[in-house]
Amino acid sequence: MNRRGNEAGYALVAAVASIVAFAYVSYEILAASRGAMLGVSAQYDHAKLVAAAEAGLNLAIQGVAIKDKTRRWAIDGSIRQIKFDAMNITIKVEDERGKIPINIIDESQVRDMFALAGASGDRLNTLTDSFLDWRDDDDQKRTNGAEAPDYVQEGKLPTNGSFRTIDEMVEIKGMDAALLAKLSPALTVFFGSSGGFDERTANPLALAVMTGGSLNSVASIQRQREQAGERTAIGFTEDEKIAGRDLTIRVLVEDGHGARLERATIVEYTGYAGDPYRVRFLE
Repeated sequence: MNRRGNEAGYALVAAVASIVAFAYVSYEILAASRGAMLGVSAQYDHAKLVAAAEAGLNLAIQGVAIKDKTRRWAIDGSIRQIKFDAMNITIKVEDERGKIPINIIDESQVRDMFALAGASGDRLNTLTDSFLDWRDDDDQKRTNGAEAPDYVQEGKLPTNGSFRTIDEMVEIKGMDAALLAKLSPALTVFFGSSGGFDERTANPLALAVMTGGSLNSVASIQRQREQAGERTAIGFTEDEKIAGRDLTIRVLVEDGHGARLERATIVEYTGYAGDPYRVRFLE
């Protein structure tokens, strides 16, 4: 569901303007203390990007919690674009329950995950077995896998346990940065405590892996269209609870002059009015 332009209205203006004002005050202090206007100007520009990113994050946190489902922000990874002054702010809210929970998927799902991302042949076998060897709690190497002795020359040490971050997967035998970049948007180590995989908010790749389908299935194609704003996603019911759900809020800020800042924050909604959410991870 794409929403562009000034659809955030006064809330956006108030949020961004107040933080940018703070950035301006910081700029004046820096200028007075250093007397190096060129360097301070660069820091001021960066401060404005940071301020806008913080404003985008806070708008998303509030938007997801709106009780009126006609105004509530979607959590299916669809793009929301906002313009303030010369800054373009792009926001996506992703449901971690709509991703592949890499610490609990079975061998078949691991293999499908890599195959759907483009791996095949010997590399697919190596990735599958090495992933499982890295995650299990023993030192018995699978046929095409790898355990601690296989990583010694690279200075790596398998955890023999759950993956702590998605980026840790780049360490496994057969993996590289390019493949991980294709997989990352569909993976999670923060599945939340409020239920199982949710097809309604799923990443297309995750949907294919978790349902045993393909990226060309009707369901996956529909999800791709929903995320691109070509089809309205199915919303939550009025009484559905967000508590216990982990969400990734991605904010991209561009100033129109080539400068940009990206932030990703994983937030868990608690269900408590006095402490409505907590930050689980900040990238």
